[in-house]
Amino acid sequence: MELRPFRALRGAPRFKERRPGLWIDRQVAQENGRPVVRSLLIGLVRVSEKAGVILPEESAPADAVSKRVGALVGTKSDSEPCLLSTRAPLAAALASTRAPDVTFTDEAGVRHDLIRVNDYAQHVELQGLVKSAEAAILDGLSLWEAAVVFSASPAAAKLPGARFKLCAIADERLLSESARRPEFPDGVLGYAFEDPVY
Repeated sequence: MELRPFRALRGAPRFKERRPGLWIDRQVAQENGRPVVRSLLIGLVRVSEKAGVILPEESAPADAVSKRVGALVGTKSDSEPCLLSTRAPLAAALASTRAPDVTFTDEAGVRHDLIRVNDYAQHVELQGLVKSAEAAILDGLSLWEAAVVFSASPAAAKLPGARFKLCAIADERLLSESARRPEFPDGVLGYAFEDPVY
């Protein structure tokens, strides 16, 4: 799986990104009366048959994919992440004591501390961890399939970011420790297809 940093959409809530980056989403939720912390890695994953992402046996409904493709064509941007699980040992690599760049609480009461990965060595480490590890789509299959269709369309030919899909990536070991599946709200982070992808 090829992971790339991205530049957040212009006008994204509460911040303006200075340069492309990967993001850590440290989620704090209450489970059985105690706080549980889990982190996701937010970045761009190349969409192709060789992407290294395992898809479910069944495809997404054609009308859902068509609707998503229409949204991509119309906005030339992506702010709806797929959720992937990976066998890469991400949990330790995503641990951070840095103050978040952005903090918000979603509708389910989960606090999200967003930390931009600015350190080049950490970029390289995270990209190396996920590069050869198996990953599977847990949620957002129609989003992934729409990205694949759009990336091959004439409308995407001159858009560098059209070959990538915004994804939230979780360490599968952390997923097995909780009954609650992590989610990342749409529209908080995103990227414009005309922006360079690094």
